[in-house]
Amino acid sequence: MTRYIEPLTIGYDWEMAVLKKTAENVTEDDVTWLSDELRRRLPWGKTGTDLELVESRIGPVRSFAEILAKSERFELELRQALARRGWILLRSGTRPFEREPVGAHIHVGTVRDWTAAIRIQNGMARYVAPLAALMANSPIYRRRAGDYKSYRVASFAEWCSAPQAIVDPSFSRPDWGGDVSTKLALGSTVELRVGDGVGSTRLMCEVVALVAGLMHHVAEREADRRLSEEDYNTIMVNRWRAAKYGLQAVLTWDGEEVPVQTVLTSMVELAEDGMELLGASRADLRTVRTMLRKRQTQADFQLVVFAKERGDAHRFTRTMANIQRDPAAFEKYLRRAQILPVVSPADYPERLLSAIEVETPYPLLLRQTPLAPAALDALLARFVREGRLLEGRSKLGIRLYTRAELAHGGEPRA
Repeated sequence: MTRYIEPLTIGYDWEMAVLKKTAENVTEDDVTWLSDELRRRLPWGKTGTDLELVESRIGPVRSFAEILAKSERFELELRQALARRGWILLRSGTRPFEREPVGAHIHVGTVRDWTAAIRIQNGMARYVAPLAALMANSPIYRRRAGDYKSYRVASFAEWCSAPQAIVDPSFSRPDWGGDVSTKLALGSTVELRVGDGVGSTRLMCEVVALVAGLMHHVAEREADRRLSEEDYNTIMVNRWRAAKYGLQAVLTWDGEEVPVQTVLTSMVELAEDGMELLGASRADLRTVRTMLRKRQTQADFQLVVFAKERGDAHRFTRTMANIQRDPAAFEKYLRRAQILPVVSPADYPERLLSAIEVETPYPLLLRQTPLAPAALDALLARFVREGRLLEGRSKLGIRLYTRAELAHGGEPRA
């Protein structure tokens, strides 16, 4: 049997925010100094920058033990370097006052055949939503809170992690910013980009092992899976549910409504053979298993702190960064956290309708929905037929939509 991934390797690009004690961002020059200092201390770390974010780049390595040991060493050196400057670390998927998202991108190799890599990329599409739910860690964004466990995923990470396209391997070309992206133009990996920045070194390494094991399974068993149009749009609605509800989500899975924790538990089983190649097992996923049992995400941890700070985003940012001085802060929170309930999902079409106001332009809707354009067009046409939307045109011919109840001067009709 042809092996698409040989040998199995793992790595990541993990972005983190560096703040002054006032909770302001340090400058790009400051982060460049920090990156240079960490590369000097740890040449194998290949630390880099992304604007004013520091980016830990570890890998490729071939075992869970090695990536965990190197990640823990990196964290030690990073915190020592930060202490010298009086800076603090915020590990999250977003920052309350910034537009730029903060991600944790996982690389799995070694893949040298382009067609094989695209098949793996396509095969991973259905697993994006559960993994986004597991890694949800951006519940406060641009001073907003409460609508999503991952504002980063909901906003497509400002197009740094766009909804996954399904592409024909014969006609595909190098791409950059999808939820799953083939990186053969720059290396020999398939990259999962959907994940929010992670707040715990242990959790980061556990998720890397899980993703690698799952990608190994997809390469061996599901690389030729075919998706219908209905399958694809189900995947996209699942993505929205994962961003909104985290591990409390219910996903449509194989035609049934299934709690995401159940889906992820089955994914751990699928990943076991691949994890074994890395010297890892289900027992090593101790943080992940506790999260699944309690339906608790890093986003839920942040929201508890946010509530204690009475919704003050400045105080929350300082407090969260100070809490994260303890490398095991999230794991300690998990031990005492309650079990959260499953949440019945809102109806996505109705959610889309409620976002349409007066003369909302079609391109804006296209940028805000995970649905494929054909599915969005069909849904908008249905609402127009039902009399719930009015369709017009701008002077340039762009479609404009107005919710019927707001049609008279922007005020709801009596």
